[in-house]
Amino acid sequence: MVSEGEVRSRISDEDIIEGYLRPKVNGEAIANPRFIVDNMEEELYTREPWLLPQPTDPILNPREWFYLGKRNRKYRQAEGVHCEGAWILIQGRSPVLSEESGEIIGATMRFRYCFRNKNDKSAMAYSNWFMREYRLCDKSKPYNTPHVLCKITCNL
Repeated sequence: MVSEGEVRSRISDEDIIEGYLRPKVNGEAIANPRFIVDNMEEELYTREPWLLPQPTDPILNPREWFYLGKRNRKYRQAEGVHCEGAWILIQGRSPVLSEESGEIIGATMRFRYCFRNKNDKSAMAYSNWFMREYRLCDKSKPYNTPHVLCKITCNL
């Protein structure tokens, strides 16, 4: 489900979980699509979004990028390298359901990049950058896998 301000993706949430994230986490040998940047690790959360690699592909919308990495355990706020801003949680965990079985297969969390006001270091202003973090749901450890696939979008 797309929320206000977020670019609608041509790839469904279920496809993101089952087609890209689950095979990666399970170590399955699949060809990683060229539009997904792999092994971002902590850089995904600590670099300003406009500094991340931004591959293009006809399957993607303009200003939409995908990154595989490990989740940041600082859910509420993850500061950028230059402390100019941070990813702020704007929507908590939402389940992703299988269309076929109706079972929970994963979850998403939404973040928005905020800038520090140069005149007031405590104030933050929202930007047009959004991140949707996708995680697997393992029946034995719901939402506890360290790997994530993140979709970052910029709305102009």
